[in-house]
Amino acid sequence: MSDKQLQGEWLGSIKDSDESIRIVLGPHPEWEGNVKGSVSRPGSNHPMVGDVNQGSVTLEESADGSRITGTWLGEVAEGSCGTEIHGSYLEGENVPPHAFIMRKAKP
Repeated sequence: MSDKQLQGEWLGSIKDSDESIRIVLGPHPEWEGNVKGSVSRPGSNHPMVGDVNQGSVTLEESADGSRITGTWLGEVAEGSCGTEIHGSYLEGENVPPHAFIMRKAKP
């Protein structure tokens, strides 16, 4: 997977949460090879940045626009051709990680 494949709209969910999540990513205007966008949940919308490094996806969100308040660490699901990512969502330092799934939205 490359940063270009990560760009676009993704729909996701976090285990043990009823919230639907929408992630929209585009090219980062300052850092080549990175993405920038937002993550939306019911009642909130936070900025998000990320990258792909040796096939692993890292996305970071910020509730206040300056410090990281959530980290998404994932891998492309085998056989999904880059349209499904599975991984761990970390919210804060002392909170156990939760599994997440995000799927590329149909254009």
